[in-house]
Amino acid sequence: MGNESHRRLALIAAFLMAATALSRVLGLVREMVMAWSLGLSPEMGAFTVAFKAPSLVWTMVSDTALSAAFIPVFSALLVKGNTKEAWRVAGTVAFLAAVVLGAVSLAGMVFARQVVFIMAPGFQETATASTISLAVELTRVMFPLVLLLGLSAICTGILNSYDRFALPAVGPLLWNIVIVGFVVFAAFAFTDYSPRVTYLAWGVVAGTLVQLGVQVPAVVRQREPGSLALDLKNPAVRRVGLLAGPVVLSLGLVNFNWLVNTIFASYISVAAPTVIDKAFRLFQLPQGVFAVALGTVLLPSLSRLGAERKMEEFRSTLGFGIRQVFFLTLPFTAFFLVLGEPTVRLIYERGAFESADTQAVAWALYFFCISMAFVSANTLLTRGFYGIQKTWPPLIMGVVNLGLNVLFNWLFYRPLGVGGITLATSLVTICNFAGLYWLLRRDIGSLNGRGIAKGVALTVLACLPLAAAGYGAWWGLDHLLGRSVLGQLASVAGGYLVGLAVYAAAARLLRLPEMQQVLGLVRRGRERGGEARVD
Repeated sequence: MGNESHRRLALIAAFLMAATALSRVLGLVREMVMAWSLGLSPEMGAFTVAFKAPSLVWTMVSDTALSAAFIPVFSALLVKGNTKEAWRVAGTVAFLAAVVLGAVSLAGMVFARQVVFIMAPGFQETATASTISLAVELTRVMFPLVLLLGLSAICTGILNSYDRFALPAVGPLLWNIVIVGFVVFAAFAFTDYSPRVTYLAWGVVAGTLVQLGVQVPAVVRQREPGSLALDLKNPAVRRVGLLAGPVVLSLGLVNFNWLVNTIFASYISVAAPTVIDKAFRLFQLPQGVFAVALGTVLLPSLSRLGAERKMEEFRSTLGFGIRQVFFLTLPFTAFFLVLGEPTVRLIYERGAFESADTQAVAWALYFFCISMAFVSANTLLTRGFYGIQKTWPPLIMGVVNLGLNVLFNWLFYRPLGVGGITLATSLVTICNFAGLYWLLRRDIGSLNGRGIAKGVALTVLACLPLAAAGYGAWWGLDHLLGRSVLGQLASVAGGYLVGLAVYAAAARLLRLPEMQQVLGLVRRGRERGGEARVD
């Protein structure tokens, strides 16, 4: 892959990382407000289970599945100059998605009670009748998310194929803002938790409508005039369906892993699914910023390179992404291991969220963070398969992972509680990385595994002084400033900043090429970069 292409991708990735980071910060604010308003109450437990059901379905058929199956086909048609056909395919896929996902949404609303007991059978032992009824009501409110997010995913795929990344990146910002508004209003309007959590559910739906709405005008402006027509017999439409099938099955298996986690957690306590969810939100913050941004940029590029059979550039691009996610996410594994509890306390512990809740969430986070870099790398490896339009290998690994997850959960959930469930998730994630890497290497050839291994080893080495310096800085500031909100903010931020500074110095001392790429990006930050549009 040429230097100019690397530069272009790096600049687009930097923009998306900034937008995604802002979205994650707002997401953190959302989680803080939710914890302040609802804590780990039974009502929050009902919401967590109710939200998991449509979340599982939309991740299978709306989010990655539609975009991963649709973008390669749509991009390939654009590369070949078949713009009108590309848009006929887009219109047909949107119509079919609306019909299928609308039916799924309706079915979820009708059978909401059965859905709740599938998601959390342990609630029959650990939850009251009123908590179960509330979970059913909230499931009915939120199941239309499946349809809304499916259409949003298609819009995102179209805009990303034209290298237009800004509006899809803005949508999650607005989503978080809308939810925060609903939660804050309900917290001041009601003292009872039930109406508060109901407003939260409606806020999620309203935010999703806004997220879809901001993309639609841009898609309409981008489309080729006279190109939208229903074309069910188009071979490209069938190709999308063939690609989507194994992706849906693969993602279904991935999400069944989360279903397995929720099932086991529901037998621990009503609050256990929420504890895991709160830990996952923190875990997701850094890996979401870097992996999602890099994956969003790389998928269209990998799709084009795969369509043009430029496999040397394809391997170079993918290897570049894998090394970058390890370099960017491993430091946060170190941070969460040494500063997990102070971080949880700072983010969540106020209002209805108590000290014991902090310890429970931190315990789950410790085991989650082990696999952070591997989650990010798996995102890129999976998208690598999608880029060459091979969607079955992730499905094969999904079958293996599901069996491993059931085994690991059964082994660890009783002795370690919620920590056992998150440990099982981490072990499965690491096994998934090993399998995906081996299968992709067998398909496309070497990804410079020795270079990746050397980079990871040096990154781990650079993380050791980060952990020591970060913890030392936090400990000193914590004793000096105390546990007020401002004191906690200063001590935790100080720990992270000192740790990052030491990490940067260690990376430069070890001459990590990933660090040189980051420094080069900073030096070029004020320049006009690339041809990609971010408008």
